[in-house]
Amino acid sequence: MDLSTEDLVAALAVTSGQQPDDIAEIVELVRKAEPNFAATLFSAWQAEGIELSPTLREEVDEISGRIEFYRSVAARLLAEVGSLTTIKGLEVGALYPPGLVRYQSDLDFITFSEPDLWRAVSLLTGDGWTADTATFSYLGGRLRMVISVRKPSENPFRSAYQVELATYYTLGNQGGIPPIIEMPDRWLRPPVKNTIMLLHERYEQKYRARDVVDAALLHRSMSEADRRALQDAIVSLNLVLAYSELIKLINAAGLGPLAPLPGGLLTTAKAAVTRAARGTSFFTRPVSGAGRHLQRRLMMAKPSRAEGVLWDLVQRRLHPASAIRAGLLGFGLRVTGPRSDETVAVLRERGEHGWVDTPAGRFLLTIGDYVSETAVEDLSVGEGNSNEVNRDEVGDLTA
Repeated sequence: MDLSTEDLVAALAVTSGQQPDDIAEIVELVRKAEPNFAATLFSAWQAEGIELSPTLREEVDEISGRIEFYRSVAARLLAEVGSLTTIKGLEVGALYPPGLVRYQSDLDFITFSEPDLWRAVSLLTGDGWTADTATFSYLGGRLRMVISVRKPSENPFRSAYQVELATYYTLGNQGGIPPIIEMPDRWLRPPVKNTIMLLHERYEQKYRARDVVDAALLHRSMSEADRRALQDAIVSLNLVLAYSELIKLINAAGLGPLAPLPGGLLTTAKAAVTRAARGTSFFTRPVSGAGRHLQRRLMMAKPSRAEGVLWDLVQRRLHPASAIRAGLLGFGLRVTGPRSDETVAVLRERGEHGWVDTPAGRFLLTIGDYVSETAVEDLSVGEGNSNEVNRDEVGDLTA
């Protein structure tokens, strides 16, 4: 699929709700509405023979260098850690026409082998990266994780390089959209897998111009079997509403046409009912359900003032280890260096503190933005006594 600057500006216009009149307004709009889309737009101008200003040309060159660096990192990890698979970023970027640059802030990998995850982390930290933060959750009766590893950029004014390694695909939205631990083979083709991940991101933020372009390119790269597999995934995962919104944007930008799902309004209506039914778990487990609801609202930046006040109280009272076992997401702050005595992640608790010991270090747990200074001090030194809670049977949060 060819992409012109007109295509890119159209995608920017439909997602921002603004229609720029000239090149200066386009630059101003992309800087304001979607800065990470700027290099793509500038590189498209460059590919069409438009001479860029030194500032814009430097930006394109810098982002191009960032992507090349990520390619070299991915090539090494994929060669040395056999179970790793990539998602999004580089796979989607390869669909862009030659000369066009797709910005990406990080590299994402999935593995279902925890030893391989820690091997990948070790390879990176041995090359100057730092295990930074982590998130932990119970899915399928097991502790699952995402580990974020960072390395400073050569340009101190640019974001650090970042690699995220996970043992599952997505948590869903902690409501009507279910998590995905593993995918069936028919969903694993890159166009299908990456479209599924893109649709899930709608529950974190609104669609952006890059999402519209990515989805159009992914769709054009699909076989008929891929399209059938995607339709199956969309219905099975209750992503109908997110998909319907996305194809409207793609078609409005002139990057289609993409047809609606078979069944049209009936399929959409059934999806809404299914989401509501899945949301009734809020009432069957009111304490853990309320906690998940408040945490989801906080993560999506949509809490009301009252919810914000209530969440501040809740996160201070819920024990982080118990909350994770009940289905909330635990955020890990690393407080020690690598631990040679650990081979897998182990969830532990002592008193009011919860943490996860891993080969990459000890991560103090919180379920929100409150972190106790006492906990940091206590867990940064010594082992103390703890209760290991990394068991397969997940307990319910009842108090």
